[in-house]
Amino acid sequence: MLIFIYTTLILILGLTNKVMQSLSGDYGISQLTTDLPLILLTYFGLVAIWGRAKQQRFFSEFCWRVYFVLLMVSLILVPVFDPGIQSMMQELGGPTAIVAYSVTIVVLAPYYWGLFSYAYGQKRIWAPT
Repeated sequence: MLIFIYTTLILILGLTNKVMQSLSGDYGISQLTTDLPLILLTYFGLVAIWGRAKQQRFFSEFCWRVYFVLLMVSLILVPVFDPGIQSMMQELGGPTAIVAYSVTIVVLAPYYWGLFSYAYGQKRIWAPT
């Protein structure tokens, strides 16, 4: 349950940050359309974290394994294709941008661990009944 609460708070902070940027004019609809797939992908993972916390099945084990792999692939591809991260790399320089991106990954590490353990480590949840 602790991972669910932690993840929910982190995701709420991220969403609040997007709202604040939008209100200040620094974040427009074009950025939202770019960010929306990753935002939805990340928030969908809360279902797995909740299932892990409550020891309940949601969807299928295969679904969550595919989801986890896609999420990990997105961690690699986002810096390559996201214009926001690319502009940050140009402004701050490569090493600083990599450190900033790495900090984000470390902050979300409990989320990734929760997803991994739900998809691959919860045999009693996925055992046939």
